[in-house]
Amino acid sequence: MIAYQEIEGKPNEQTLEKIEAFYKSVFEVFLAEEFALRMNSSENLLTLLAFSEGEIVGFKIGYQLEPNKFYSWIGGVRSDFRGQGVAAELMRRQHDWCARNGFQIVKTKTKNSFKPMLILNIKSGFDIVEVYRDGKGEIKIVLEKRLNES
Repeated sequence: MIAYQEIEGKPNEQTLEKIEAFYKSVFEVFLAEEFALRMNSSENLLTLLAFSEGEIVGFKIGYQLEPNKFYSWIGGVRSDFRGQGVAAELMRRQHDWCARNGFQIVKTKTKNSFKPMLILNIKSGFDIVEVYRDGKGEIKIVLEKRLNES
């Protein structure tokens, strides 16, 4: 069974260390300075965690971009828990929180190489609003969802 936790604002140091360790286990690159900057300076920071047997198996972090726009920044699910609806539930909980807190739009970015996330976003009502190449030449896909639409 999966348990979920919602943390408004910066998580405590112990939880933050667990999130960082989990992040490093899911993604190839962990930019510690960028992570710390966003966790320390973002307005309306929201961290959602999924647990199984007391261990983090998924996370989703976002923050306010503009008064009515929330940025869903980073998230991931442990490989052995993928395909079980964990990412979809984290997203649902994030969007519910956003709607309760006055946000009208959720924005996110992904890469074409993260096809399951791209598909989940589109199935969840996101629209592709921009595609560009970053400084490394990678294609980035920007998506937005109006929260009053399903």
